[in-house]
Amino acid sequence: MSYNVNPLAGTAHLLDELDKKLMVLLRDGRTLIGYLRCVDQFANLVLHRTIERIHVGKEYGDIPRGIFIVRGENVVLLGEIVSIIKKLL
Repeated sequence: MSYNVNPLAGTAHLLDELDKKLMVLLRDGRTLIGYLRCVDQFANLVLHRTIERIHVGKEYGDIPRGIFIVRGENVVLLGEIVSIIKKLL
């Protein structure tokens, strides 16, 4: 019996997100926003023009972080950020 199993099944979908603006929530509670530039088979991420967003109540502040490498095991969730301007066009 042979099975067609894609060894990159989980990370293959991340390839569709390359060069898109993403929000990444980490295990330690930090929130990063940046452009996905690189991903590997372990879901390690390289984010470009990254900011760290800190929430205090209903307010938030952004700290510029630049290029940020995130180990895949620390990612809780990630998703594309679509700007309101793009939705209106």
